[in-house]
Amino acid sequence: MKFRFQVAFNDNDYFEFNKFHLLRSPYGAKTRRSTIVMVTVIVAAFALVSLILGKFSASAFLRIIPLIIIWLVFRLLMDNFLISTLKTQLKQMKKSGKMPYSQSSILEFYEKGFVEITESNKTEQKYSSIERISVVDKEYIYLHTNSIMAYIIPYSVFESDEQRADFFVFLQSICPNIDLYT
Repeated sequence: MKFRFQVAFNDNDYFEFNKFHLLRSPYGAKTRRSTIVMVTVIVAAFALVSLILGKFSASAFLRIIPLIIIWLVFRLLMDNFLISTLKTQLKQMKKSGKMPYSQSSILEFYEKGFVEITESNKTEQKYSSIERISVVDKEYIYLHTNSIMAYIIPYSVFESDEQRADFFVFLQSICPNIDLYT
């Protein structure tokens, strides 16, 4: 065994991962760009139809001003809306008692793969299943296995700066896609 970490999670850790995923990760950025493009196309189509039906008159141009304002408000408030929606979803999950994470786990890193052990599960992964690694604000390391799932390693699991440095060297050996976020 190369590394073994006792990981404790709480709602804030899960919220921070999802917030990172939505707002900063390459996966979330792609979704956000797609959403912006889709809304922009819809607003542009309505504006074009309005202009054509109004025969490009001054009043037709005035009628598209509310569409432009709606688009600008959408663009300015989109991130706040996403975070608010995320908070609401997490509250609903907590209320129902069905949180999608374990509050504690053990992560063990071996020569060819790693294992996550929780109260109810033991999951083995090969390092080839890691698509990318995100190191976020010197607080979390996310081992992404696909576009929506990651193993979360809080910095608090490291016993020393030396252990953390050794782990980073190890991560570089198992995955070429390491993104640093500050």
